[in-house]
Amino acid sequence: MRIVLICPPKVFASALTGVIDIFNVANQVMGKSFFSWKIAALNRELQVTSSQGLTIQCDSTLEELSDYDALVWIGAQYNGPAALWQQCIEVSQAVTTSTTKSCRYHLAGCCGVAYLGATGLLDQHRITASWWLAPFFAKYFPHIDFKADEIVFRSNEVYTAGAAHSYLHLILTFISDMVGKEVAENVASWLAIPQKSSNQNQFIRLSVLQEHCDEQIRAVQSLIDDCLTETLSLKRLAESVYMSERTLIRRFKQHVGMTPMDYVRLVRLEKSKHLLASSNLSQAQIAYQVGYQDPQALARQFKKHFQVSMKAFRE
Repeated sequence: MRIVLICPPKVFASALTGVIDIFNVANQVMGKSFFSWKIAALNRELQVTSSQGLTIQCDSTLEELSDYDALVWIGAQYNGPAALWQQCIEVSQAVTTSTTKSCRYHLAGCCGVAYLGATGLLDQHRITASWWLAPFFAKYFPHIDFKADEIVFRSNEVYTAGAAHSYLHLILTFISDMVGKEVAENVASWLAIPQKSSNQNQFIRLSVLQEHCDEQIRAVQSLIDDCLTETLSLKRLAESVYMSERTLIRRFKQHVGMTPMDYVRLVRLEKSKHLLASSNLSQAQIAYQVGYQDPQALARQFKKHFQVSMKAFRE
């Protein structure tokens, strides 16, 4: 199987070399060179500088390659939404439709998912990427079905994954589909790759979701933080900033990457986690402090979100 690794400027070197390592170990496990690969530059400069200043020597440009089975879109360092959007524009200019559509499989992680989105190939797919890219996709690719909580997601022949090191499970999932689960498990054993987390929820940081310039949305977020024990309906949140409910939902998703009520739930769960770790309050007391009238409802939501019970988390 012929693989092309797309190497953008400021590439995450560990992701690029890590993908190669996994394919190489898979070949060793199988005792044959089933996977072969080339590193491709997006432009005519074959020497690409990584995010940490390492020089990567590419084998050729992408447009010079043909007859390959899979494209792996390696992410580059994230320097904010404006810079990422500029990179997407450059990718769309460098990659032709014939180049991408002639390839059967597409694999992308982190910012690489945004590059793939810029080609139009994600328009009919549900995808995932780094959780902190949810506002970016809501703003620049609102038509793409973005599911931020998944670590790896497959939609037909498109594989997408979360932040930089999610590539481990991105490639393992692909290997499992191509040559079998046993090979993928052996590769994971040889490389000591931990079991995949079921979702990205444990990695979400509320402070990152507040880093935007919409003052009215930030006012809503402050209201949620300050009034967590109270009833926080969509109507109340919208009225607090003199918006319609529909407008609030649209702008909240654009800047935060989720609906206002999903954000309320997230804040309550994160506050619960903090209180479990930093206090001796009972689960019932914690539930009331974060706005749940039913402690069992909080316990169910906590386990669903963090994939661990409140009792186990505290222990």
